Amino acid sequence: MQMTDVVRTENLSFRFNGVEILSDITFALEKGEFLGIVGPNGSGKTTLIRLLLGLIKPTRGTIALFGRSADAFTQWRKIGYLPQKIAAFNPHFPATVEEIVALGLLGGKSFPRRVARTDRRSIDEAMALLDITSIGNKLIGELSGGQQQRVLIARALVAQPELLILDEPTTALDPEGRERFFGTLRSLNNHKAVTIIMITHDIGTIGQHASKLLYLDKNLIFFGGFDDFCLSRDMTDYFGEHSQHLICHRHNT
Repeated sequence: MQMTDVVRTENLSFRFNGVEILSDITFALEKGEFLGIVGPNGSGKTTLIRLLLGLIKPTRGTIALFGRSADAFTQWRKIGYLPQKIAAFNPHFPATVEEIVALGLLGGKSFPRRVARTDRRSIDEAMALLDITSIGNKLIGELSGGQQQRVLIARALVAQPELLILDEPTTALDPEGRERFFGTLRSLNNHKAVTIIMITHDIGTIGQHASKLLYLDKNLIFFGGFDDFCLSRDMTDYFGEHSQHLICHRHNT
């Protein structure tokens, strides 16, 4: 049986005010793959994510999610998303940690959207996963930036999505929290076959976690596994041998 791609793009391009932001991006991900998206500032990484989520429309090219055109895709509960920038919560913002996490369940509900008693287990599991159970009754605005980030990650995970899209998720986490977070991703990826797409500026460590790399600079510079990246003469010419092997993490330089 042929496996349906979770994500597939063909010649995806996007222009804004006459400027080409992305040009002819073609790639595909199967279920359970972990893609790290890297590239310089202004390379179009967040634009690519916004296109995949349908927040903006491509100038040309196509996007398919779970085998269906993104234009016709209706099962958004299959997708968990954490945007790059979290809102600056006022200390008196009238929502607790638990209530923020529970919001992640509403996308899969019909109107009127309400969190039900039967959702309790999912909320508890997501909070436990991110180690925020003890602060569940605190107002979100009372938390540190790192704690707020963990709450929003839990919100993205609470509906047990099949595709998890994360835009710079570790920027507000301390080293211990970052390691715990990557452990959570590994568990989701390895044991539940959650497909993960993660934008990161940390090109030097993504090879320790992801199974595939997409290097973007308005055009697709590289897409594939880290072994292929490591052996690519084109990537040697592009990055230089030392930087190439720092990225791939496949052997010592």
